[in-house]
Amino acid sequence: MARRELIAGPNFSGRSAALRARLDAARQPSFFIGPYAEAALSGLSSTVTDEIAIYRATGTPVRRTAFTPLDFAGCGARKPQTLSGGEQVLLALHCFSQSAFGAIAIDTALEQLDAAHRNAALDFVNRSDERGCDVALIDNRLTRPPHDWSVTTLAAETPAFACDPAGFVANVEPRRARSLTIRGLDFRYPNGADVFRGVELTLEPGQAYRLFGANGAGKTTLLKLLVGVLAPSRGTLLLDGVDYAPWRHGNAAFALATQNPDHQWCGATLREDIARRRAGLGRRREIVFPSDQRLTEGANKLGITAFDQHLYELPLAARKRLSWLWPLSGVMPWLMFDEPTIGQDGETRAQLAAALTQLGGLGHGVVFVTHDDDFACRVPHRVLSIADQGITAGRGG
Repeated sequence: MARRELIAGPNFSGRSAALRARLDAARQPSFFIGPYAEAALSGLSSTVTDEIAIYRATGTPVRRTAFTPLDFAGCGARKPQTLSGGEQVLLALHCFSQSAFGAIAIDTALEQLDAAHRNAALDFVNRSDERGCDVALIDNRLTRPPHDWSVTTLAAETPAFACDPAGFVANVEPRRARSLTIRGLDFRYPNGADVFRGVELTLEPGQAYRLFGANGAGKTTLLKLLVGVLAPSRGTLLLDGVDYAPWRHGNAAFALATQNPDHQWCGATLREDIARRRAGLGRRREIVFPSDQRLTEGANKLGITAFDQHLYELPLAARKRLSWLWPLSGVMPWLMFDEPTIGQDGETRAQLAAALTQLGGLGHGVVFVTHDDDFACRVPHRVLSIADQGITAGRGG
């Protein structure tokens, strides 16, 4: 029978090292999917179809059924890099299902899948024994694995990168964000289908909003439009009724923590990152620059004790926490978090939820993307459902 193991424990307890050890000791070639699945893909292909072909087994019978949660033929002409983070995870799992690899290790990657895709992925790996496939899994949201899985629970020997987001925001000054209105917003990627069509929406300050929708629905795309990384095909943004076009004049209202923290750094060290942000954003009315002392204190609260710490030498979970520094500092009136809980243990998720709740109470606007219902329930919020090229304001959570 194939081996299926859940490696449990808090952050910095050695789970990832244990997972790598399982790969090293595997009886057969292994496939690895980390927290950000783009690293699991080859980087050699220009289309999804080519990516799948790279991994497809040739000359060796594959004993498992293809895992096909998406229409990979329909999106076959797209570049793998244009898929959402969750869609990249699903593509990586599909590539594995068509490959000759006999074992798979997954390090928190399933945490970014919507409920339906997550259940399908867990069912796929759970049925590994009938395919002769070993599985090792780290997942902070999987509290009760199937009964026939083995469980290895690790404990952190000493506190590492102690994190206190709520303590950091305790001294943030109250401020009222300006209301955000979206009118007639259309957007599509080049050679792609419409992502948004005719979106009408108003977001009020002092309120948290959860962007909710299936993988690939457009949640991250909306955040990129609000910060000006992308420009709409049509439509306008208004802040308190005044035209706002960050793609043209620069972003001065929305502090974003990206899904992959390595996509947001402006320097090799935290000191370089902050200095370049100050220089790039200039003197804008909406921006309240904290002092270096305040940011140093904030970094300490997020587990980083040295302003000159080289960012890429930190463990990924620590880099993820540090990516919250900019929005949690209150530097901008609107705070946005894209899948902030990926790779974070339960205690850290609860602390971050408390910080977001506190900032909303101070008058900031908060927008967050998450598939983690437990985390979302800890933050009083309203749901913004994204589906069928539209956004619908729904119930509170």
